[in-house]
Amino acid sequence: MKILVFGPSGSGKTYIANELRKLGINAFDTDQIKGLSAWYDRNGQKVAEPKKPDEALKNHYSFLWSRKFLDGFISKYNNVFIFGGAGNLFSMIDLFDRVYFLKIDSQTQKERIQNSTTRNSQLDFQNNNLVIWGKWLEEEARKKNIPFISGTLSPKEIYSIISSENGASKKN
Repeated sequence: MKILVFGPSGSGKTYIANELRKLGINAFDTDQIKGLSAWYDRNGQKVAEPKKPDEALKNHYSFLWSRKFLDGFISKYNNVFIFGGAGNLFSMIDLFDRVYFLKIDSQTQKERIQNSTTRNSQLDFQNNNLVIWGKWLEEEARKKNIPFISGTLSPKEIYSIISSENGASKKN
């Protein structure tokens, strides 16, 4: 079973993937898979990670996954759980058996991002206001009828939902 769980910054993707890995589960945060993703300009050329949201927006930079790399990576596993997000993830969902959106309220999201020690949260704030990169992801997930899971559930609760045969009907 190949499962993708995506959501906005602060929804818990990295934390959940890391906790599940501690339990011996093939769970991966896409930001920790070397070679999968990079920043690109509008001409498809790789660029350095922008330091601020203004830089990414002004220069039309996109954070994208390599389809070939992702396909090769997940094909190494019978059961694998991928947690992450990218600008082109909707062109990758056919690689997965099931896909879920990790939903989080804006206040919890802001608190998690502000307290994060594992990521570059500078890209999530502009003039002290939270930049909601994930709003577009949520809208697209709704359009595509992708099941939502609450990002406030524990990693074990989320695993129970996404690993069950009827996971789509057990969402919260």
